[in-house]
Amino acid sequence: MSYDSALVGQGERPKEILVVDDTPSNLRLLLQALSSEGYLVRCAKSAALALSRVERVLPDMVLLDIRMPQMNGYELCQWLKANARTREIPIIFLSVLNDVEDKVRAFGLGAVDYIAKPFHIEEVLARVEYHFQAQQLQSQLQSENRRLHQKNAEQQRSLAQMGQSYSLLSQVLDSLADGIAAFWAVRNQQGDIEEFEWLLGNAAWANRVGRSPAELVRAPLAEALGDCPSDDLFDLFIQVVEQHESLQYELLCGPSGEIPLWFELMASRLGDGLVARLKDITQYKQVVTQMQATIAELQVLNAQDGLTQVANRRAFDQYLQAEWLRLARMREPISLIMGDIDQFKRFNDLCGHAIGDECLRRVAEAIASVVKRPADMVARYGGEEFAILLPHTDLQGAAQVAEQVLSAISRLRLDVPRADCEQVSLSLGVASQVPGVARTLDTLLAEADTALYFAKGQGGNRVCLAAPAGSSSDVSGGGGRAETAELAVCDEEE
Repeated sequence: MSYDSALVGQGERPKEILVVDDTPSNLRLLLQALSSEGYLVRCAKSAALALSRVERVLPDMVLLDIRMPQMNGYELCQWLKANARTREIPIIFLSVLNDVEDKVRAFGLGAVDYIAKPFHIEEVLARVEYHFQAQQLQSQLQSENRRLHQKNAEQQRSLAQMGQSYSLLSQVLDSLADGIAAFWAVRNQQGDIEEFEWLLGNAAWANRVGRSPAELVRAPLAEALGDCPSDDLFDLFIQVVEQHESLQYELLCGPSGEIPLWFELMASRLGDGLVARLKDITQYKQVVTQMQATIAELQVLNAQDGLTQVANRRAFDQYLQAEWLRLARMREPISLIMGDIDQFKRFNDLCGHAIGDECLRRVAEAIASVVKRPADMVARYGGEEFAILLPHTDLQGAAQVAEQVLSAISRLRLDVPRADCEQVSLSLGVASQVPGVARTLDTLLAEADTALYFAKGQGGNRVCLAAPAGSSSDVSGGGGRAETAELAVCDEEE
């Protein structure tokens, strides 16, 4: 994010963020990261200090820890939301509490987001930027809404003032691009509204349903709306008349054989009826839909390696962390396969980086063709190194997958200018654990990496399996790396 994106607008002050956390290391990390993005950062080690600072200067956002002495984060959030001066400040919780009940409570108190600790600073920065953008968009939408309500109020005053001059009123209404119509409530003997009928309206509305204003006089609501649905609107119109409520509603209308159109309908009570405005917002909705599609595409790209189209390192790390925690609760195994293309630097030197990139793509495709379960993940771990994550898979099952990958790689033939580069090979290191207190995620990574190291050391083009340190396997050639894992077996591709 550039420095300019942390500003309210061009030439204005940077956004100010108040970070409240009783852990100094968290304060230092967030201060450094947010400041480097152009934000003005204030820190408070307790809720009391935070309240003191808020009373002097209102921040634009609060990053708030939950577990703090004296007053915790929930209580501070509740105080801020109860105060008219501070209730609009967006609050993001940062906490080690990761249960659903904790998150529900946070959002119930008015927080806009909840990030579990330990957090990734990139995620914090992304969410902070997103909420500032959302806040700015909401402000713009509120301003536009006020403008529309003001315009609608002005139209109501004009209708009241010119009620005695139908001819002049028709000229005024017909000059508007938006459809305008007044409906009166038809009541039964018990006084209940059973229908709304067209009283008067302009040409823009009448043309929308293929009629003239005169032809629509006394027409029921469904006829006045044409191909727009009227069932929900009937009940909403009753609320406008009976409860003196204003209405703002979006209609999707589908003319036969034509592209569906979106309209915004606004209505306010007028006597024993209402006046309504119908505005075509199709273009606006198309822009919003396109923006939503673009955001969805960006989210996919953010998790995908641009060259190989498999998951990138960031997506892999996040998924590995989540699966480790999930399987720790279930006491189920998780396996990791680390793979590295043998002699890839020589391949690049001989054939060029363009062909090297094609080699990476073909290898990724071959691996992905083997790893097909929805919960499994193939990722480009870095350079010519790939990672395969296999939840609910023990060492034997992971070894079978690794052998299948090795077999798929052996069948690859590349279209290259040198015959000695037509076939590539892969070294694979396999490790498996049941997550628990005694076994850490770092241990799994280290064991898989050590197994890969041994596979490379024995000439490559083979699968090596890691066993926990202290087993009876006799392993040579490991050096210092054998402290984390020993090798039970290495299988070479025939």
